[in-house]
Amino acid sequence: MDGYTILGGLLIFFILFIYLTWFGFSVKVDNEQNEGSKIKINPYDNVPLHRKLIDKKNSKVGVFDLGNHILIIGLVLVVIFVSMNVD
Repeated sequence: MDGYTILGGLLIFFILFIYLTWFGFSVKVDNEQNEGSKIKINPYDNVPLHRKLIDKKNSKVGVFDLGNHILIIGLVLVVIFVSMNVD
């Protein structure tokens, strides 16, 4: 088992994780649409753009508090870097 099989397994796991998350969210949206057309006004729509990217509900969360997101972005960047520098 060399590095390429580990890297390939991580990529497959990451893609599967993204697909399952997307599938679960789409099922949730379909269930909400089937329940009825209730008009909801989101009070957080008037939040500035930088708060929408971080966390619009919790004003105490900063950029460095997003540990999981930073780890996922780092993993993607490492995979890109390794794949570009393969001999």
